[in-house]
Amino acid sequence: MGSAERRNVNTTDPATVEDQADRVLVSFRSPETDPDEDEGWWVADSEWLQENMTERTYRRYLWWAHAGPVSVGDEWEEFVNCGCANPEDVILCVEAVDGGTAIGSETTIEVIPRKAVVEGDVEEIENDAS
Repeated sequence: MGSAERRNVNTTDPATVEDQADRVLVSFRSPETDPDEDEGWWVADSEWLQENMTERTYRRYLWWAHAGPVSVGDEWEEFVNCGCANPEDVILCVEAVDGGTAIGSETTIEVIPRKAVVEGDVEEIENDAS
C-alpha cells in the first residue's frame, strides 16, 4: 500500500459484535498471484508464512482489524511480519463463514494458502482442522 493510500481503521470492539461466526476460513496469496491460477505460488507455499499467520497475535490483529460483518469473497490487503523488519504483503480472502455472520472475539479464524482452494484441497484441510 503506497504512502498516499490510507486504510479505514476499524474501531469495532470484537467483544461487542453480534451474531459472531463460530469459524471463518481465510485464504492467503501474494498480491502478484492470480487468485484462480495455480502458477507463481511461492509465497502461498511457505509453511513458515502460514505458521506466522496462525499465531494468536496475528489472529488477534485480524479480530480487531476486521471485527463486524463478513461475507464469503471479502478480500483484505494485509502483510505478515517476516522478521528483520521485512513484511510480506498478502491478500486475504474469506472462503467460508460458519455459524454466524460476523467476526468477533469468539470467532475461530483459520488461515490456508489460496493454492489449496484452487487445487481443491480445502475439504481435507477443513477436516484436519476440526
